[in-house]
Amino acid sequence: MHGVDALIDIPQALPRRVGSFWLAVTLLACSDAPAAETKRPGAQASTTAPQSQPSTTPGTSNAGQAGAGPLIITTAGTPAPAKDDCNKVEIDFAPRTPSVFILVDRSSSMFERSLWNPLKEGVLAVVDQLDEEIRFGFSSYTGARGMMCPELTTVVPIGDKNSNAIKTAYEAVQKPQYKGETPTSMAHQEVVKLLLKEPAKNPKFVVLVTDGEPDFCDDPNVTCSRDAVVAAVQSAFGQGVSTFIFSVGGEVSRTHLGDVANAGVGLPVEDRQMAVHYQCPNSMATYAAPTGQAPFFEPDVQDRTALVNALSSAIAGVRSCIFDLQGKVKIDLAFADQGEVMLDGARIPYAGADGYRMNNETQLELLGAACTRLRKPETQRVSIDFPCKAIELF
Repeated sequence: MHGVDALIDIPQALPRRVGSFWLAVTLLACSDAPAAETKRPGAQASTTAPQSQPSTTPGTSNAGQAGAGPLIITTAGTPAPAKDDCNKVEIDFAPRTPSVFILVDRSSSMFERSLWNPLKEGVLAVVDQLDEEIRFGFSSYTGARGMMCPELTTVVPIGDKNSNAIKTAYEAVQKPQYKGETPTSMAHQEVVKLLLKEPAKNPKFVVLVTDGEPDFCDDPNVTCSRDAVVAAVQSAFGQGVSTFIFSVGGEVSRTHLGDVANAGVGLPVEDRQMAVHYQCPNSMATYAAPTGQAPFFEPDVQDRTALVNALSSAIAGVRSCIFDLQGKVKIDLAFADQGEVMLDGARIPYAGADGYRMNNETQLELLGAACTRLRKPETQRVSIDFPCKAIELF
């Protein structure tokens, strides 16, 4: 008989809650006697453990509702059928909450090329839909010679349910009164400092949106600026912060976008010292033979659907592949290989490069291709199931 049953439902239509991974998990704890009932304050007692049901309403998630609020441990008052000696226990099995900082280029060209407002509308739409699943922060950046560089405008600290604060800050941003530059490397370094203040277990990401080549406030010729961006993004990754890069307006070199994308996820960046903007006598980045190309994003901001889909696709990549078992429940690692973990009905093997593993008695992780598949926007359902004999209460 199986004892853990976890379901995650991700709605089909945009607005899509790509980060919603709160689970209602049913465990069968081995026991000969009916167990007592523990419930959330104010909840009604019941004699059977509630069952998680898939959501059928676009834009909603029963799984998200099940995991909200304090831990629930409910043992049913009715024993299981005679052939089994287990009682039902419902708990929360939660993924790690991502922390995402959205950093938007506020250089003069963003306003002069009519990119600012449609981009703002798309970003705010996605933030609003993911507000309950992701800790968001926001700022825009520019700078100029002889002035503060970088100038981060109206920083919204990372926090829970931040969509209203971000909307207020974003709406208040105005075009610079001077020729605003694009000091991307320095701005990125500043927001990474903010992300590193987040809990160590939170996955951390920068969503960087720009319309132009990077520069320095005191160097309009952009000497070494691309190298500096790659170095900053590589340094951030080494500290546990990944970066997704968006180009709007079509004026950023696709070569540079690819380099930043690779640096943002820890892939090697091709040595381009013979290329313009990479001819740096004191290069700060690390280069090597490429082994692949990470995705970067070039949405048409005038096409709202394309823009929102691109943002949603990127943020789907922040889904955590680590799941923490909540409460006084653990898995006997002697039976770790007997779990049944499935993505959209396809079984994930135990161990191996593309399977699942138990990192410890209370933590399950998806690996390799399994993790990659989980992070795809089209993945709709995750289930986790262990036999009764694997469950221990403590």
